[in-house]
Amino acid sequence: MPQFDPTWFASQIFWLVIVFGALYWLMTKRAIPRVEAALEARAQRIQGDLDRAAKLQQDAAAASEAHEAAIAKARDDARDILREAQAELQADLDARQAKLAAEIVKQTADAESRIAAARAEAMASVRDIAVEAASAVSERLIGAPADPAKTASAVDAALARH
Repeated sequence: MPQFDPTWFASQIFWLVIVFGALYWLMTKRAIPRVEAALEARAQRIQGDLDRAAKLQQDAAAASEAHEAAIAKARDDARDILREAQAELQADLDARQAKLAAEIVKQTADAESRIAAARAEAMASVRDIAVEAASAVSERLIGAPADPAKTASAVDAALARH
C-alpha cells in the first residue's frame, strides 16, 4: 500500500495541507455563512411565528372576555325581561283576582238578598199556613169556626216566642 510507504509521506502531507486549507477556506467563506444565514432566517421566522402566536393568543383571550361579557349582559337582559313579564303577569293576575272577588262579593250579596227574601216569604207562608192549620184544628176540636183574628194573634204570639 503506497500510502503507508514513508517515501510518500512528504508529498501526502503537502497535499493534505493544500486540501485542508482549500476546504477550510471554502467552509469559512462559502458554506458556513450560508448555514448561518439559513439558521438566522429560520430563527427569525420562528420568532415571528411565536410573536404572531402570542398576539393571536392575546386576541383570542380578549375575544373570549368580550364573548363572556356579552353572554353575561344577555343573561342580565333575559333576567330583566323575565322579571318584567312576571310583574306584568302578576299585575294581570291581581286585576283578575280583584275583579273576580268583586263579582263574588256581588253574587254573594245577591244570593243573600234572595235568601233573605225567600226566608221572609217562607216565614210569611209559614204564618199563613200556621193560621190556616190552627183554624182547621180549632174548628175540628170545637166544631165551630174559630175567630180568624184571634187565631192569627195566637199564631203570631207563638211565632214571636220562638
